[in-house]
Amino acid sequence: MRTIGAWFLLLVAGAASGSESILIKPGDCEAGIHLVARRAPLSDVLRRLADVLGFQLQLVDSSDSVIDVDVSRQPPELIANLSPLDNLVVAQESNPDCPGKYRVVKVWVLPKGGQASPRAATVSLVPRPLTEAEKKLAREGEAMYRRAHGMSPAEEDGATND
Repeated sequence: MRTIGAWFLLLVAGAASGSESILIKPGDCEAGIHLVARRAPLSDVLRRLADVLGFQLQLVDSSDSVIDVDVSRQPPELIANLSPLDNLVVAQESNPDCPGKYRVVKVWVLPKGGQASPRAATVSLVPRPLTEAEKKLAREGEAMYRRAHGMSPAEEDGATND
């Protein structure tokens, strides 16, 4: 009961002071973890979670969203859904301490979708035309496939690949 009282007192004190507060309460295999974050930078929340849960954290994005959450979930799901504005990747593996559950191994915070690199923006989505050698290879591959499956060659069906 003292733990719950102290936890609640910290939560109220953080909210009253107007500053950020991050409270993490590990649960059992079924309950998962309880996270309360008030006006806290995402990077700070993830660092604290990494300390508590023992995973690697790699911050690739330099921007830092501020989050407000009060949620209880299994760690991989909790972390993956912390901020819909951010691009989080969560690597997980089976948790030997909790059969049928997963633990977080590593988390990456990648640049947001609107912050694509200049090189990525110049990539063309229009396919280039095939060379004659590539067309020939495709025709040969299709002919092999058709023979292997007891089908007549493409020329007899009136189909063409060009």
